Amino acid sequence: MVIPWGLYALENVVENVRRDGEVILLTLDLESGQTVSRVGLWERDVYVYGCRFRVGCIGGVWTKEEYRGRGYATRLLESAVKRTWEDGGDVLLVSGDRGLYRRLNCVAAAPYHLFKISRMDAEKFLKGAVEPVEYRDGDLSDLTRIYQMEPIRYHRAIEHFRCDVDKRHWWPLWPGWFHVKRNTYMLKFGSQSLAYMVIQPFAQGGLSGKIAAVCEYAGSRNAVVEAILWIFKKYGVEKLLIWVSPFDVELQYLLNKVGLKSEIEDLPGHTIRMVDFPRLCEKIRPYFEAHLGCRKAELLKFKRENDVFTVEFQGQRLQFDGKMIVRLVFGSVEEAVEMPDGGELATMLRKVFPIPFPWPGLEAF
Repeated sequence: MVIPWGLYALENVVENVRRDGEVILLTLDLESGQTVSRVGLWERDVYVYGCRFRVGCIGGVWTKEEYRGRGYATRLLESAVKRTWEDGGDVLLVSGDRGLYRRLNCVAAAPYHLFKISRMDAEKFLKGAVEPVEYRDGDLSDLTRIYQMEPIRYHRAIEHFRCDVDKRHWWPLWPGWFHVKRNTYMLKFGSQSLAYMVIQPFAQGGLSGKIAAVCEYAGSRNAVVEAILWIFKKYGVEKLLIWVSPFDVELQYLLNKVGLKSEIEDLPGHTIRMVDFPRLCEKIRPYFEAHLGCRKAELLKFKRENDVFTVEFQGQRLQFDGKMIVRLVFGSVEEAVEMPDGGELATMLRKVFPIPFPWPGLEAF
């Protein structure tokens, strides 16, 4: 039974905020100090072609069983949205996809191509000159440099890399713990590091046998492709999964060239909500200028009133609700955004949207 807020408020639950490292923990606690509901928030900056904006990453959403159905998690998620906005966040990335998140205007968005490479497919990849070498502490500077050259990425300091690589990691796209360090490989040509890959093995297999996934890669795409046959031999798997951004046309080309086809789906295991659309658009204005020119980008106006998001250009106006604005900005396989066939504003929006969304990889929360 769902209990109205006015009744369960009598239980004297108190909302608290504390930190666990970089994670902000929002909790509802009883007077005894017992936590009955919790939401974790991890705030990250991202770069998209040089434009920097802020993402609030949500994970660890939990309510004690006997306190479920009372709106506790909803209350904490609303507080997390507010906290993200106050901290300058523009977008919310939620680890998961369920009714709780959908009711808060979180939607599936940001399409990715999934390549499922079989052992037979792997034979199409000839052994190249690249040598995969297990990551060592001395590779940290190369790892950081390679990632920093990615045009679509999270902001990471070297301390962040050091912490992320030297740990056990839970990857929500494919639940299960794995040791990052022993599954990270520098792809080298002689003494030069060209790329790196982080592999998550999955030993339980099933009807299709053992499988593995590339949960993060950066650097030379050709080096990544040359390492694929080696991965099959190293891990003894029957299938390898690689998710590739639609904006990563080079890796798509290299995989398509050997006859591989992909399935396209929205960012798996996650949903997205818009937090501050006008502020996001102001931060990515240089991106608009590159596609539209400075004058037209300057004349674009972005507004929000309640759940109505408005884009204006020289007297033309288009409006979207909270779900459709996410699908417009980041793209979506789940549901297309309807826009008029004519009009300069619609044409401009098709030129600039969708924008890329960085693959969570080791940022997954």
